[in-house]
Amino acid sequence: MLTHVIQRCFIRRSLSTITNSSNLPSSPIRICIVGSGPAGFYLTQNLLKLRQTLPLTIDIIEKAPVPFGLVRYGVAPDHPEVKNVIHTFTKIAEHEHVRFIGNMHIGNKIRLKDLQEFYHIIVLAYGSSVERKLNIPGETTLENVFSAKDFVGWYNGVPENADLQPKLDHTDRAVIIGMGNVAVDCARILLSPIDELAKTDITENALETLRHSRIRHVTLVGRRGPMQVSFTIKEFRELTKLNGVQSMLDKEDFSRIDQNMIEKLERPRKRLTELILKTARTNQSKDNSERFWYLKFWRRPKQINGITSVESVDFEQTEFDVNSNFADENLPVRNTGIIETIPCGLVIKSIGYHGVQIDPWLPFDHERGIILNRQNRIDERPGFYCTGWIGRGARGVIVETTTESHTVARRIMDDIEQGRINSLHDVKSGGNGLISLANSHQIRCISYDDWRKLDTHETSAGLVKGKPREKILNIDKMLELTSSSSSKS
Repeated sequence: MLTHVIQRCFIRRSLSTITNSSNLPSSPIRICIVGSGPAGFYLTQNLLKLRQTLPLTIDIIEKAPVPFGLVRYGVAPDHPEVKNVIHTFTKIAEHEHVRFIGNMHIGNKIRLKDLQEFYHIIVLAYGSSVERKLNIPGETTLENVFSAKDFVGWYNGVPENADLQPKLDHTDRAVIIGMGNVAVDCARILLSPIDELAKTDITENALETLRHSRIRHVTLVGRRGPMQVSFTIKEFRELTKLNGVQSMLDKEDFSRIDQNMIEKLERPRKRLTELILKTARTNQSKDNSERFWYLKFWRRPKQINGITSVESVDFEQTEFDVNSNFADENLPVRNTGIIETIPCGLVIKSIGYHGVQIDPWLPFDHERGIILNRQNRIDERPGFYCTGWIGRGARGVIVETTTESHTVARRIMDDIEQGRINSLHDVKSGGNGLISLANSHQIRCISYDDWRKLDTHETSAGLVKGKPREKILNIDKMLELTSSSSSKS
């Protein structure tokens, strides 16, 4: 509450200052945000507060024909409460000074520099879309080895993953490499009762494949220990409460954790560690258990084995220096040379994401997979900003994105006030000019009204099946179901 009060006071104080500034232009300030996920929408929400004193318009540009980014395509289908944020995003998109422009792939026919012709301020919020690789034998050559990105995209309806064909009826064992929330999501989808999944917006194709799944054992493997897991307490608790699923944790993995160590942790990590310990120390036997999940620590993947399809994974055991801080988030580990082979018929790699350089003109740190920036201002590109994962790295949850959006909005306000954006007094055409350029390249732009037609189609199709929606999996079909509508000026 105190944080929100401070933020409101800051905004009122900043707006008062801007009102008296001689740097204000008389024509609209044109802003575009590339990316329609949480980072883009929350920043739009904060920038709209400037409408009290500044004439501005905001265009949200999206590569896909549909909005909402990871809220639509990344949030697990059995987490509808997280997707409720779409109601807030809808109100933002329907604001009279906001325009959604979908099916607009910046960096392809339309370059990043082209946006300068139409906008005074450009904010990149397109996230981190590429999963990191293990770079081990068998990773790319064997069947039934998938990145978590592709597996999540498959059950969440990402068009490019619609043809993924995981063979879940050929094996009863799966290994998930990684211990973040996405890894836990994948485990939960594999183990959840099918009748519960059938009530969600999971794709019909994925649902049918899961109906015939033989997966009964899911093992999550991490190279560090139980105090370095990246999943949050909510996701962990959900795994422990799955109907017909038993938690299989080895008490010995937690023997080094004592109460004094726990007391020194920050509250979120403390609560998570206490729950993990309680789960490991309590008899988790369930009379109706038919499926099981495991956590295995101190193991680094070395090789994925098989002839044509995966049959097992070799892990090298790791160890830590006994003099190091066992609770260190980045606890250094070393290899021991001891190899353990875990049999499985499905492997899902969930070791994090990195962003991509959508245009060679964009300053980029290829090693970290982020745009080069200082406090969200893109290096040597006045008027260009970044927010979300593409600026800070693929970490954190939606709440952190919300907090960052306040900060970025304040920095943009400060740059406007201080006259740091040289083109601010130039008249720009905004989305009208961009759409005209897109039309010249025969690019079909999707408006928010177009999306509403597609939304109606998906929700109606889902209603027939007792689901909140049935997503369209083909982009051509999406475009076919929509039609052009009048643009906002």
